[in-house]
Amino acid sequence: MAVLEDRRLRSPTVRKFAVAVVIALPLAVALAQGVNESVVKAAFLYHFTGYVDYPASAFTQPSAPFVIGVLGKDTIMDALQQAVRGKSVKGRPVVVKQVGLGQELKECHVLFVPEAQAANLSRVLDVLGDAPVLLVGESKDFAAKGGMIGFFVEQNRVRFEINPEAARRAHLTISSKLLSLARIVKESRRG
Repeated sequence: MAVLEDRRLRSPTVRKFAVAVVIALPLAVALAQGVNESVVKAAFLYHFTGYVDYPASAFTQPSAPFVIGVLGKDTIMDALQQAVRGKSVKGRPVVVKQVGLGQELKECHVLFVPEAQAANLSRVLDVLGDAPVLLVGESKDFAAKGGMIGFFVEQNRVRFEINPEAARRAHLTISSKLLSLARIVKESRRG
């Protein structure tokens, strides 16, 4: 019987379900409690970090913190600081900071681009180049326009789409588990 149970746990379907539960359960609880969209997105931002592999060059030293940046001022800052309080990412402390359009963007490991900053996406992409920064946003077609993960709302639920090619250009590997939960998009021509 133990062998049978062990095989079930190794099933790709069971693993996919387990990942979905780990990511979605805290979010479902938050939504059920009437928590706003910023709290849900902040939880997603933190949970994404566990499903992305960064090259060693992404960190200046072994004890360097994991930096989640927010471009400009946005209401998600408070929710994000709450979501990461006392937590770590792969053994590194997490720091949340507000950033501008300069070179400090490259100091982030995750960069969130709020709707209010959508017009700056082209400039953000130019500054980042192929830097290993997970670029997440919430504007329409964010991932198709060169971002890596774009939030969208469908049936009153926050969902996300992923542009795997954009992640590859930044030397990031997104787990197949996370990819299986997303809508995959191809990049439209940037111009």
